[in-house]
Amino acid sequence: MAYLGYEQISVSNSVLDIDDLTVTAHSTQAELQADTANVRYTMDGATDPTTSSGMLLLTTSDPKTFLIQDVFNIRFIRDGGSDAKLNIHYFAGRDI
Repeated sequence: MAYLGYEQISVSNSVLDIDDLTVTAHSTQAELQADTANVRYTMDGATDPTTSSGMLLLTTSDPKTFLIQDVFNIRFIRDGGSDAKLNIHYFAGRDI
């Protein structure tokens, strides 16, 4: 894998989606890690997560890797009452 870029976004009680990310050109995967507070997400491109529903990305968990196609459908919101930071690394295969 070739590292292509990094960004950190703030996740509050407003739903974020692909329009709020800066996906690095040629990325094929993204690695996500919740920082400072847990984050909730959905991946169907239609359902918004809430502060009490959706998959959990815990600050205590290892980073999760997603195919870039899935990142285009993912939506985020903070879990509970505290804003979170979301760290994102973008990667591609060696043949970019």
